[in-house]
Formats: sequence, structure tokens, C-alpha cells
Amino acid sequence: MKIKIIPSFIIILGFLAYKYSKFLYAYVIFGKEKWLAMETDFYISSTIMLATGIAIAIMCNWFLHKNFQLHTLGLESDVLNGLFYGILFTIPMFLGFAYYFHGSIGIDGKTIYRDLVLAGFGEEFMYRGFLFGLLFYSAGWGFIPASLLAGIFFGMGHLYQAETMSDGILVFLFTALASAGFAWFYYVWNSIWMLVFLHASMDIIWDMFNVDADVTGNLAVNIFRFATLGLVIIITARFAKRIGRDDLKYKLWLN
Repeated sequence: MKIKIIPSFIIILGFLAYKYSKFLYAYVIFGKEKWLAMETDFYISSTIMLATGIAIAIMCNWFLHKNFQLHTLGLESDVLNGLFYGILFTIPMFLGFAYYFHGSIGIDGKTIYRDLVLAGFGEEFMYRGFLFGLLFYSAGWGFIPASLLAGIFFGMGHLYQAETMSDGILVFLFTALASAGFAWFYYVWNSIWMLVFLHASMDIIWDMFNVDADVTGNLAVNIFRFATLGLVIIITARFAKRIGRDDLKYKLWLN
């Protein structure tokens, strides 16, 4: 199978339209000052951009397939299955953090909304379901180029957490590699819902214990975080073999 040029162009252009829609809102719709005020709150501007991204993804998906298909964006109906495994996998991280931070817990509704809707659903849908998923399943891209492009954008999107050049490099590499790992999870589970709840649960646990570190973490928190990720990798690898989705080596460059 060859890479499809026109579908690739539509997908990438649509994703870039989502990424830079903030300029449309700032300079055309709301005005710069009002948009900057909305960005100060973060939740309002991020929710508007997510809604924009969802609309663009649906339009791109319809243009490519000429009908409304949830499965081509990873939105299968196994929400409860994804919820179950997403929470189950994070038990090692939760117990480890509870031990390390002596059970000190605190979180509010706005943080849960950010972690569950904006980060958990928003990032998994836009980066895995939309950009990676449509390039891989609908445009003929192999796993490596599709996940690499999504990983670059994902890594760049987290650079705000860095204060120095070295921090920026570490944050970028960490998040870009995490993006590739989550793309593999998406391929095996054939749905974004496990990823959504895994991502959201990890973020909620991180904020629940008020971890004072950027996304790269420190040695102590990474021990527990990688215990969770290790569990996900082991179970996903076994699941892939059981259902016959351990064939990714034949789809690395073209699908």
C-alpha cells in the first residue's frame, strides 16, 4: 500500500488548523485582549480549542470516508472496558504515591475536568485518534512515520513545562516517546478509551498527591509511574498476541 497524498494533506492540514485555531480566536473572533484573558483561565480557551479540534476531526473523517464512522477515530463503544483497564493499570502508581507521599490527598473539580476531559480525552483523541489514527489507517502511513509526526507535535505541546534548554530537551524526548508508546496501545486495543482513562488516571493521581515536578518527574515518582506503564506494556503485549494484533512489524513504514 502506498501513502495517499491527498488524504495525508487533509489530515495534516486539519490538525494544524486545530493547533493554530487560537490565532483565529485571538485576532478574528474574540480579539487579542479578550482571548488572552480567556487563556489566563486556561479551562475556557482549552475547551474552545478542543471543541474546535473535535469538529475538524469529524469533518476530516467524513471527507475521507464519506460517512460518519466512530471506529475510524478510535471511538468504539467499549467505554466501560476502557474505564476498567485504565483505572486498573494505575493501581501501582496510586499505591506507590500514597506510600511515598504519606497518603496526603487533595484535588478539586476543575483539576479533574482538566485531567479527564482536556488532557485524557482531548490529547488522546487529537493526537492518537485523529492525527496518528487517520494517517495510519486512512492515509497508508506506517507506524513509525505516523507516530513520529504525532510524537513531535505532542512533545512540542509540553515544552511549556520546561524552564531551561536541558529541561526542554528532556520534556520533549519523554513526551514524544510516550506518544509513540500510546500509539502502540491504540493499535493493539483498537480504541482510544483505555488510553483516555489511563492518561486521565495517571494525571489525576499526579495532581492528587501534588507532585512538585515537571512531566519527567524524579526517581521516586518514576519508579511508581513506570511500574504502572510496565504493567500496561506487559498486559498489552499479551493481549496483542491473543487477538492477533502482534503484527506491527509488517506495518512499520507503510500500512
